[in-house]
Amino acid sequence: MGKALETVNRFYDTTENKKGKGLESMLADNMTFVGPLMRTSGASEYLESTKRFLQMHKATRMMKQFENGDDVCSIYEMDIATPAGQMITLEITDWIQVANGRVTKQKIYYDPREFAKPFGMG
Repeated sequence: MGKALETVNRFYDTTENKKGKGLESMLADNMTFVGPLMRTSGASEYLESTKRFLQMHKATRMMKQFENGDDVCSIYEMDIATPAGQMITLEITDWIQVANGRVTKQKIYYDPREFAKPFGMG
């Protein structure tokens, strides 16, 4: 296991098991996030949006990971609680770039329709 994969797995552990506590030390100041329904620029903006999301996040099941230098691709299932109290499961592909032991870029790919509907976005 390389250093980028170790960093990414610490990042996932922090979001999964610690509900984001300590996440700020794992992010580059200029970190960017891109997803089908949201984009953030800078660690502060990412942390603010993550706080709200982690309240809904219930579980992640890692299916496969690939590492190539400072790039890590992870494929996983994520369980999310909806405002109506139902549970949805999203299949996500996540590309994270790491530099100097910190996450600099995260880009996630998933079908947003299942997420958007119960959250009043579509």
